[in-house]
Amino acid sequence: MAFDGDALGGLLFLVVALAIAAAGVIRLFAWSMVRGWMAGGWSTTQGRVEFGSVVEHRVRYFSYFVATISYSYSVNNEYYSGNFERAFLRESVADRFVNSLKDQMIFVRSNPNHPAKSAILRQDQQAGWPA
Repeated sequence: MAFDGDALGGLLFLVVALAIAAAGVIRLFAWSMVRGWMAGGWSTTQGRVEFGSVVEHRVRYFSYFVATISYSYSVNNEYYSGNFERAFLRESVADRFVNSLKDQMIFVRSNPNHPAKSAILRQDQQAGWPA
């Protein structure tokens, strides 16, 4: 079976587009893992989810959705805020994740030397943390 130049070019473009989308999702997962590893020894404080959003990321024929949770917390009577991101393949699942956390109390890890740096670790949360 022979491919003409247009078909091969289209196939190459599709492969590159999927690779770029995969790199974006991998970056998000990798950063979450690194941040979670670094935050494992940080102190824990109670915080509150203030709001959340879902943004679609498109690469040609592929879409994924990033849910962003914005939260606030207090350390030594100073207030701080942070964001938590998680990627989803379906918008409806990302929306359910965001809606289930709005206005919820959560546990936040903050860097003892730089309290403005924070992370949310799934293992710190109550059993109600969405999957």
